[in-house]
Amino acid sequence: MTANNNENVFNVSVNGISGVIAIPPGNYVGTTLAAALEERVNQIADPETGVVVGGVRVRYSASSNSFTFTTGTTGDTSTIKVKGTARLGLDDVPLGVGAVPKIFNLVQATNADGLALFVDADGNVVTSPPENLVSGYYPLYIDEGELTFDKTGKLISPKNLVSYEQQADGFSISLDIDFSASSQLAQPFSVLSVQQDGFTSGRLDGIEIDSSGTIRANYTNGQNNPLGKIVVATFNNQNGLKQIGNATYVETAVSGRPQVGEAGSEGFGTIQSGSLERSNVDITEELVNLITAQRNYQASAKAIETTTSLTQTIINIRM
Repeated sequence: MTANNNENVFNVSVNGISGVIAIPPGNYVGTTLAAALEERVNQIADPETGVVVGGVRVRYSASSNSFTFTTGTTGDTSTIKVKGTARLGLDDVPLGVGAVPKIFNLVQATNADGLALFVDADGNVVTSPPENLVSGYYPLYIDEGELTFDKTGKLISPKNLVSYEQQADGFSISLDIDFSASSQLAQPFSVLSVQQDGFTSGRLDGIEIDSSGTIRANYTNGQNNPLGKIVVATFNNQNGLKQIGNATYVETAVSGRPQVGEAGSEGFGTIQSGSLERSNVDITEELVNLITAQRNYQASAKAIETTTSLTQTIINIRM
């Protein structure tokens, strides 16, 4: 995203609070751009009242390749409008208006004459309340099929099958329900069985690296989770690497560019976790070279000593 043609500029209005935000130019994917938009939208403030927007959520859907803007408020006075570059599909976004949820108060069923309807012990719809009403229970019956129990947990009504029939345009249903085996017991709650399907909380206990370079974290609850993987590199001419000290080497024109791959695969070595690198030279050869150098030094020193002695003898003869 660049600043060309104001590609990174967005006009936002949330619940009557308007503002212009600018996203820093750079490389973004859907999720990171959504996070940047959400952060800056929630910083917009009303210049007169100082009220900050807040509560706006921006989400990116990879399946539809689109952004979704949601306010933190509800109701028909809740609005949001975002306008941005056409490349992001934000050049013609309609104004979003919230909705007020509808609340329904349940009332007791009545007939055409306005008389309250009840269901007797036989499952018949009647206008007179049954004699064995449960005291302190409201409402007693709302509609056909509502279950009522006595104080012992025994089903009072309905006793028989309850039938539901609905005939409307494009809709037809006929349903019979048998509640005869239903019961309700007022006993204290208790857990009968517990089946654990998760793990207890755990703390990081250590980290290990296997031969393929996989880094695994060990936790005190017995879990072992992979965190990442170490890659290794090889060069066409390893002898062309430049040593910069502390067993560290850098790439040179002679060594060629590094070829990165997975440890243990063809052409790449394995990783030895917790090990120190041993000397990578031939000990026997180096020892022979050291002895040879020592003998050469001794021979050179002896030759110098002999030359000095002869020179001193010649000088004494002339004197």
